[in-house]
Amino acid sequence: MMGSRTDLCFIVGYLARFQDAAYEEHWKHAKRVLRYLQATKNMELVYRRNSREPMVAAYADADYASDESDRKCVSGFLLKVHGNTVAWSSKKQSTVAMSSTEAEYVAMSSCVSETIWLAGLMVDLQPDALLYPVPIYEDNQGAIAMAEREETRRVKHIDVKYHFIRNVVADGKVKLVYVPTQKQQADILTKSLPAPTFVALRNKLGIEGIN
Repeated sequence: MMGSRTDLCFIVGYLARFQDAAYEEHWKHAKRVLRYLQATKNMELVYRRNSREPMVAAYADADYASDESDRKCVSGFLLKVHGNTVAWSSKKQSTVAMSSTEAEYVAMSSCVSETIWLAGLMVDLQPDALLYPVPIYEDNQGAIAMAEREETRRVKHIDVKYHFIRNVVADGKVKLVYVPTQKQQADILTKSLPAPTFVALRNKLGIEGIN
């Protein structure tokens, strides 16, 4: 889901699942979203070039089996250019993951696909840019190891379309970087968070109040 306000991407996607069969609980959540929008109507993404940040960087995350109805996970990723958030996604995975590592691997694969597209665009705009490898921040070390090593026994059940990530890593186009969960900015795209954590991540996305 791309194009909506970044800080609302997860909850809007969640509520959209119940448009045809909403209950009182969902109505209460929807009203909370409206109250939040009213309180933050002057907030927007602010872009400031930061030369200390990579030209392109990405964060990938997944929430494991949080939906009790079908146990499918939510993938989330965000892309940044010079430290500014330019694209994001929060989407339910199409299959049931067998582990948190597998869920993160699938999310990371989607992130890599979009990252390569954005990196290619940046190279077209600035051919002499030292862009590669693009850092992709991930908080699951098992998923990073799965993408960096050839190990077919444990992952042979995963759809082959996700394994292209290994070629991209081997070619040096992206670099998978471990980041602690507390610093995983894509967390805001995959799950409901305590208010202090939500606000801290919202600030890192570059959402600020404008007078």
